[in-house]
Amino acid sequence: MSLYAPIALCFILYTAAFLVMLLLMPGIKLRHQLQASLLGLAAVLPIAFCEYIILGLPVFTAHTFVSVMITAIIFNGLIEETLKMIFMLPLPAKKLELPFFLAASVLCGLTLGSFESVIYFLHRLQLIGMESARAALMLITVRMFTSVLVHAFCAGLSGLFIWAYRRGRTAYTPFILAALLHGLYNFFAGFSTGYRYFSFVVIIFAAIKCRVWYKKLTTEETSS
Repeated sequence: MSLYAPIALCFILYTAAFLVMLLLMPGIKLRHQLQASLLGLAAVLPIAFCEYIILGLPVFTAHTFVSVMITAIIFNGLIEETLKMIFMLPLPAKKLELPFFLAASVLCGLTLGSFESVIYFLHRLQLIGMESARAALMLITVRMFTSVLVHAFCAGLSGLFIWAYRRGRTAYTPFILAALLHGLYNFFAGFSTGYRYFSFVVIIFAAIKCRVWYKKLTTEETSS
């Protein structure tokens, strides 16, 4: 089996979102979409580097309940979302209206999540070989509607924080939610029992919170 097809599959959700935004949001510009995509790609390397360095520390390798929780909340939540948010800072928050900035932020998260899926896919192939590529394809499909969506919605929340901050408003809660929800998602997704299904609840909750904070900031912008 060629590697090109499964790698392309990793970017289906990103590509669909890119085209939908371009076609249905006339106010968003192609250069902003490309900028958001490049920033999401740039964030992959430092996050992967931190994963390699930090996850080798004893507290992250104990595989106890506490260490798993710490890994999920501190690394997957706080550190990863902070790095992602830092790389989103060059997005022109003052020039873009909120709908377009939120769209760019989500696109940034989709890019990061899609490239992360490529890394996981290639790593899985090294472990199981091409003869079990079907399992690797299943990994991509599952990640497309779980991890990639978490990256997208959490990036959206961080984007709402950036947009509000750049316009002189205090709205730290969206970023705190992004870090916490990403950590909770990874914590529950690590289970092989029924607790694993709580990860889907986290994804839905993250999407709802994106909507709630978008409406809140929109209302404040209109009334100010």
